[in-house]
Amino acid sequence: MTSTANAPLEQNDQHGELLLTEAELSKFNGKDNELLYLVILGHVYDVTAGVKHYGPGQSYHMFVGHDATRSFVTGEFEQYTSELSDVSSLKEADLLQLFTWKEFYDKTYIYVGKLIGRYFDSLGQQTAYYQHVLDRAAKANASKDSERQYPSCNVEWKVEMGTRVWCSNRSGNGQERSWVGRPRKVAMDDGNVDGDDRSSEQFCACVPEDDTNEQYVPFPGCDMTAESCIVPDQS
Repeated sequence: MTSTANAPLEQNDQHGELLLTEAELSKFNGKDNELLYLVILGHVYDVTAGVKHYGPGQSYHMFVGHDATRSFVTGEFEQYTSELSDVSSLKEADLLQLFTWKEFYDKTYIYVGKLIGRYFDSLGQQTAYYQHVLDRAAKANASKDSERQYPSCNVEWKVEMGTRVWCSNRSGNGQERSWVGRPRKVAMDDGNVDGDDRSSEQFCACVPEDDTNEQYVPFPGCDMTAESCIVPDQS
């Protein structure tokens, strides 16, 4: 790959990708260089094709010329600081969102190489820091998959009745399946603290009768074999 930077950039011969220092990366900002390089999780992308978004004076220009990974989920767009590459304080859900952003850049823009520093060493190998980030993201994915093992219940609310949950062979994603299941309350992780955002957690799942996982519990006052339950209000 040929660069128009003032000095030649180090290239990883094994993969044909560039290894950039922060000083080298900073020149690809649309001012010192016509190219625009953006970094997420230490991976460098040429986003010159998106100049209307990333060019000088545009909304997302802060993202080019350095690693502002954390800003993808925190919205810290105003001013760059070196700490914006640090994601150690993010929750697991935010980490997963970062990897979704990375997938977007993989599909949409040209991958250039790696930034030497927090995520990759001078040989382009993953640092212990990045390995820890990957491990946290993998565990979060596994937990998410476990929580969504069974389809969600159908839910309705009426003044005269309150909240009703029930199962059918199409509940959840709407695709027909060979079994119905029984409505079960999904027990929350005791490790969560008050004030956590639970908006993404599953409230009710349609669970086969033979599943004895303690994560799924009958609703109070509802027969274990019932396909429909009235859920008492929390008071």
